[in-house]
Amino acid sequence: MMIFAALVPSVSMAERSQLDAITTPHIILYDPDSETVLYQKDAYSRAYPASTTKIMTCIVALENCEDLDSQYTCGFEAENGFFAQSSLLGLKYGYIMTIRDMLYGLMLCSGNDCGACLAVATSGSMDTFIQLMNEKALEIGMRDTHYTNAHGLHNDEHYTTAYDMALLMAYALKNEAFREIIATKEYTVVEATGKFTKTIQTSNKLIYTKPDVDWEDNIYEYAIGGKTGETNIAGYCLVEAAEKDGVTLITVLMGDKNNGGTSPYYRFHNAILLFNYGFAQYAAYDLAHYNVQNSFNVQTTDYDPGDPNRGVITAEVDISSVVIRGSLTELSRINDRSFVWKEPELDPEAVKAPVTAGDKLGTATLLCNGEPIFTGDLIAKTDMAANYQAVETAPPSGFIKDNTAKSRDVCNLTVSKNGGEPEYTVWYYFKNTLYTMQDSIKPFYLYCDGEVFRSAKAPAVSNRVDLFKQVTADDGTVTYVYTESTVPGEKYLVVSQGRALQASKKGRSLVAVPVTVDEGGRITSEVTDNMLWSFNPNGQGYQLISNGRYLHRSGGDGLLFWILIGVLFIALIIIIRLLATSRTRRRNPKRRGKYKIYRM
Repeated sequence: MMIFAALVPSVSMAERSQLDAITTPHIILYDPDSETVLYQKDAYSRAYPASTTKIMTCIVALENCEDLDSQYTCGFEAENGFFAQSSLLGLKYGYIMTIRDMLYGLMLCSGNDCGACLAVATSGSMDTFIQLMNEKALEIGMRDTHYTNAHGLHNDEHYTTAYDMALLMAYALKNEAFREIIATKEYTVVEATGKFTKTIQTSNKLIYTKPDVDWEDNIYEYAIGGKTGETNIAGYCLVEAAEKDGVTLITVLMGDKNNGGTSPYYRFHNAILLFNYGFAQYAAYDLAHYNVQNSFNVQTTDYDPGDPNRGVITAEVDISSVVIRGSLTELSRINDRSFVWKEPELDPEAVKAPVTAGDKLGTATLLCNGEPIFTGDLIAKTDMAANYQAVETAPPSGFIKDNTAKSRDVCNLTVSKNGGEPEYTVWYYFKNTLYTMQDSIKPFYLYCDGEVFRSAKAPAVSNRVDLFKQVTADDGTVTYVYTESTVPGEKYLVVSQGRALQASKKGRSLVAVPVTVDEGGRITSEVTDNMLWSFNPNGQGYQLISNGRYLHRSGGDGLLFWILIGVLFIALIIIIRLLATSRTRRRNPKRRGKYKIYRM
């Protein structure tokens, strides 16, 4: 960057010497975006604008006429006050013209008659329109400008400066209709009743050369358009805009004496020279020139806990279209350290796994020397699997019983090929616990009871359950890693109290197989197929399946079971006592009692 900047001045100095040789008395080269004067000569001294006045006439009419296709019947102002050498479109009293046609006649062939008619059509009178022109000049900041008419015919009190005209052109360029008009090479005007039709061409030689009339070709490929002006006192004038590589420049030349042998093309030659000088002062670089990075690490949420990157994915912002443009002076103050990204603004829902490459995660803003210059979409470049665990369903409040007495409403476990009723086969996972819900309010927890697994309302031992996911490496190695979530289709070990749940019966429950867990949270002991369980979502919970068989809770050892056992036990005691009493009576018939004794 420093080398490039050091090489440019020698070229610029050569061009500047050419600018200094221009004999035009009032010159300015202006950058409207940065409001910078790149070159000037007597740009703040009073000069006469001639027909460049029509830039103000055009913008005032555009801003005050709502419908450009509305029609106006020309009055005597179309013909009065103009001498034979005046630049005219050819309007006559009684012609019916659209505002649009008169604007094109004003700016292309510099029709003074169009200026007069537009003034009356817009505000009702020339005096009222002139007042609008002067008010607009003050609004724009044209402090050394005063208008006395809408067309630019000479008046000692009708004056401006090259600097003020640059401000006016910068303002007018913001109006799209104005830009369209000044860029037009040829236009056909049609009077509404058919009395008048005329095809006109622009007088701006930078965008149009008239065949068989112009003996020079001064077309400038970067020209936007502008306005010429000429009177004996004002001399040749030109206000022109051009754009190259996103940089817009305005050139104003005023006061070339047309009675001193100056070529009518001289102003166009000089405008090109000024523009080329100005554009040489600017450069444009993409962000790769400054080694600006566009990659970010984004933390996702609800990601698969087994992810080795802990949910961090790569995202990028497309900066290929961002170009840093400016003057060489401005660009010399920019280096690689000038660029800093603000903390990206992430969409909480978008960063919630699963995330797919191409998803928009939020936005990121780039600062240059502390000022924001670009905000772009932050796009995921990698995927992130979700924690596909079903919605965690907390058990009803108050379900934990006082278990000091070692009481437990125990239900046993079994496996079958039938899914069964939800209250027996749908399990819920919540904070390292697995349970079923009877009547949707009574949880029965899975727990390890020595060498078997059971389920109970209030187990006398710990009901903590840990899940170990089966992970297969690229080389085929299988490991079992602790995880806190489940993913459909994956396989897990269900471990409690150092034992794994196995889909094999032992007595009235399922086998609890001892397993070994290393310091890294991995199962290191041998694992068989009937120790692996899949968690298939079912409603808000899961069905646990091993080798095609579903895990069931059974009601065999519940409270009702023990009540029935108790009733049967009491009944058995009564029967035994009755039998015993009957035998005693037979052996001792003389014993008094309420029973009648029969003799055999």
